[in-house]
Amino acid sequence: MTMRLTYCRTRRATTLVESAFVMSILLLFLFGILEYGRLMMTRQILDNAVREGARFAIVHTYDKTAIDVQNVVDQVLGGQGAQLQGYNKTTSIQVFKVDPTNGSNLGPWTNATFGDSIAVTISGTYKPILPVYIGLPSTITVQAQCIMKSEAN
Repeated sequence: MTMRLTYCRTRRATTLVESAFVMSILLLFLFGILEYGRLMMTRQILDNAVREGARFAIVHTYDKTAIDVQNVVDQVLGGQGAQLQGYNKTTSIQVFKVDPTNGSNLGPWTNATFGDSIAVTISGTYKPILPVYIGLPSTITVQAQCIMKSEAN
């Protein structure tokens, strides 16, 4: 009878060690999925915001300013610009006339005529919550750009 009790006690300790090992690996996977989901959510929000900003810019080429486009993009972000380190709408969001073949800046977007391309870009630095534990870099540079043809109203 004493042999049986001894066996149960040692087995409990083994189960505890095995559970701790499995739980640590499981938590690493869980945090990795969470962090990847946060990064993809941020990228999707940035893509939507620049698309809406570009739609606003192509319609209001002559009657609005770059600040108006930046305000639209910032409003569509819905406060999620805080996901980016050092986010500032006046420096992080840019609007310009662009050459669609090579992406080069051709000057102010308000000079775009009908059919010219206007680009809205947003860039920033994304900081993961737990980069060390899941093998990510400490910061990730993200950028979104949308190019649309001006309607030059």
